[in-house]
Amino acid sequence: MTALALQSNITPEPELTQQERHVLALLSNHTYDEVRLQTGWSRGKIYSLAMRVGARKNEARIRERRDERKQRQLEFLNEIINSTVKCDVLDFLDGIPNDEVSLHATSPPYNLGKSYGGADSPGADRMRFAYYHGFLMQVISEMARTLKPGGTLFLNLGSTRDWEDRLMPLDVLVYEDCRRAGLVFQSRIIWEVPFGLTPKRRLSERYETILVWSKGDAQTFNPSAARVPQKEPGKRAFKGSNHGKLSGHPLGAHPSNVWPIRNVGSSNKERKWGAHPAQYPLTLVKRGILLYSMPGDLVCDCFSGSGTTQHAAIETGRNFIGADLFYEDLRARRLAEVMPDSFSPLPGVSDQSIAVWQAEARRVELSAPPITPTAELKMIQETFF
Repeated sequence: MTALALQSNITPEPELTQQERHVLALLSNHTYDEVRLQTGWSRGKIYSLAMRVGARKNEARIRERRDERKQRQLEFLNEIINSTVKCDVLDFLDGIPNDEVSLHATSPPYNLGKSYGGADSPGADRMRFAYYHGFLMQVISEMARTLKPGGTLFLNLGSTRDWEDRLMPLDVLVYEDCRRAGLVFQSRIIWEVPFGLTPKRRLSERYETILVWSKGDAQTFNPSAARVPQKEPGKRAFKGSNHGKLSGHPLGAHPSNVWPIRNVGSSNKERKWGAHPAQYPLTLVKRGILLYSMPGDLVCDCFSGSGTTQHAAIETGRNFIGADLFYEDLRARRLAEVMPDSFSPLPGVSDQSIAVWQAEARRVELSAPPITPTAELKMIQETFF
């Protein structure tokens, strides 16, 4: 707490007791806690007295505290850049300044009783449903606050159990929470997986969802990073001004909201660094990072787990921050082996599409305008310096 300044034009009311006058005098140059220790009053009682006589903090002091908080947050962000801290997720997000993160890419625990942290934390994934929902609402609110305008929330979700122990899709549960946090809905991605549990009395679970939200309408979006090969790369337009010309995109078909990606099973090579009870695949989050951020952007995973998001951020040339209470050694082993990609593949380009478009190529010669040595030097300087 900061010191309270008594307003000079306030005269204590006549009915104040001598003890109350003493407390008000202390407030002029002591904090709430210091006054509490000297008088035995609670902080609430002290503040109530200050409110009654108009001796509470003034607006200038409130602004000063706001600036101090922002400076503390910026210092914390600079301290943890490209690292993962061991702390509670809400404490971590509280330390991030407003409008700093380009992409929040994460998957929260589903509250299904998984053994996150093992015997050291038996209740980490066993919250009461109302408590769990409130926890998610706080996390979403903080992620929305810390997103940059135009930034993206990439939120991987499955199902949980409600207050009656019945299945509840998490994307349904938190959809309105994301809206109330001020975010703009963009996509609901179906992550299709090839294997999983097979229940006796209902259909097998073979997909999870990813909710994609933006902060404002102007969202970073790079479709070529997630294009897929055209089914018919040689298809041509049959009418209009482009009649007879190739109708597809040379880099592949526009990405859809259905992503068939193999999940991380017990024998998957991505588990070589150690076991994690709910690890999502590198391909999944890497595609999200390439789609919704640019090189050099800041990517955050506040439920870092095995470090998959950090792994993808390093390979794609993004900065990252993250938090988790467990699996420090696993992440350290994993990230020690990760290097930035030396090239960026275009997944929508196939040998077949290259052959089709090369067959359409025609040599075009254009005469280059003359350039003076001075102009050439200036062009080189603008390009490389």
